[in-house]
Amino acid sequence: MGVKDGFMGANVLTKIAFFVVLLAVVVNWIAFCTTSWYVFSGTSYIGLWRQCGAATCGTMLDGSPDDEFDAIQAFAIFGFIALNVGFLLIVLYMFWGSCKGNAETGIASAITLFVSAGCWLISVAIFGAEYEDFTGRFGYSYALAVCALILALIGGIIMIIGGRGNSSVSSK
Repeated sequence: MGVKDGFMGANVLTKIAFFVVLLAVVVNWIAFCTTSWYVFSGTSYIGLWRQCGAATCGTMLDGSPDDEFDAIQAFAIFGFIALNVGFLLIVLYMFWGSCKGNAETGIASAITLFVSAGCWLISVAIFGAEYEDFTGRFGYSYALAVCALILALIGGIIMIIGGRGNSSVSSK
């Protein structure tokens, strides 16, 4: 049985969750890796890991003495990893032998997606509270982090509903 058969054998909600979470993973990677969480002016940006000026990105922010920023980074890491693991569990649920259609795998993916959404929520909430009084605006990376948490939450809800086992998968 190939990938096509595995995809066609999955229920509709699982297919929807697959694409929602795939989009969340792409958005997750962009938000995590880019430096436009906050734009101070047209030429000065700050991201999770470094601050960029007009000509160079050099100020590294990891390991900073700022506890709030350390919390932002920590919860972003947990959210990033959990979202990737949640997607992996959906792939296993849809395509991989004994995990295929397994209710425990489906529920585990939903729980992992909820953990990811919660971690991203904490990260963007702390970041938003810390930078709300600055002159500037939130950048696209921050918006994508919010999108990642919303999509992870939606994917988790869909997997709770549709991940209770797949009756169309035959057992051997």
